[in-house]
Amino acid sequence: MTSTVAAHLFRLPVLLRAFILTLLLIANPTTANTTIAANSTTAPSVTTKPASQLRLIVLAPDLVELLYSLGAGKQIIAASEHADYPEAARALPRVGNYAGLSLEKIISLQPDLVLYWQSGTPAADIERLQQLGLKLESFESKTLDDIALHLLRLGELTGRQQQAAQLAAEFRAELQALTAKYSQQRPLSVFYEIWDNPLSSIGPSAWPAQHLAICGAHNVLPAGPNPYPQVSAEQVLKANPWLIIQPVSNNEPRTLFNWQAFSSLKAVEYQQFARPNSDLLHRASLRTLGGVRELCQLIEKSRQFYAQVLPKSGR
Repeated sequence: MTSTVAAHLFRLPVLLRAFILTLLLIANPTTANTTIAANSTTAPSVTTKPASQLRLIVLAPDLVELLYSLGAGKQIIAASEHADYPEAARALPRVGNYAGLSLEKIISLQPDLVLYWQSGTPAADIERLQQLGLKLESFESKTLDDIALHLLRLGELTGRQQQAAQLAAEFRAELQALTAKYSQQRPLSVFYEIWDNPLSSIGPSAWPAQHLAICGAHNVLPAGPNPYPQVSAEQVLKANPWLIIQPVSNNEPRTLFNWQAFSSLKAVEYQQFARPNSDLLHRASLRTLGGVRELCQLIEKSRQFYAQVLPKSGR
């Protein structure tokens, strides 16, 4: 994350800041490194334990979830905050978050390996852990296919290559099927509401933008350098989306912007709102495609509605 983006985010309200930083953990367009484990650091003393017995500290909820998918959850001895799936992950000891790590606690747990997001973990803390001789592996994700790559790498690290290969192949097949089914449908203009106060949306480089592309939706906001820009209601009125998407979370409920006063909006006129599960859409795990599938179905439902009401609908 660049200093410009960080400075912008830390002027935002706390809840919005945490929410957007969670998304930036998934995909940060200003991060130069897009490969997995590019900054791996090996400790001076190499462990002789089998990979399936390594003690892991995992500093990203997405990686925690993927490890449980591989059957490696019992190897995790601690995690960062917001690791809440599956249920067993909620009981893991916590060692910090995107704002800072508890270095003393991490060291006291004596992990064999620390896994972290390169753009979503404090760089100074990672550097200190490296200086102290801990072995670390960095992960960075920008596309949905990176989820499959992460699975394969985690399979290598935990001695579960066969399970990882099978899950990655299934994930890629499902991703291809969703893309083939929806991406070439008639584009529907949408506004994607990430947050209500301040009203915020997504740019073309944001993680959810690729979901819209798969679903054949057109983001009405113009392209810009900020992946999660603040916008005004007037901008949305001018763009006049035909569908307003307001992702909602079961784990972290939020308020939604009230659009009913803006009756000139096509989406309000025809009451076209979609509220997909953000717990699925905004986290890079095997469940992500379930969220994308739901989003595509909601967009397709709106597309079909307009096809019946207005024969030449969609943009």
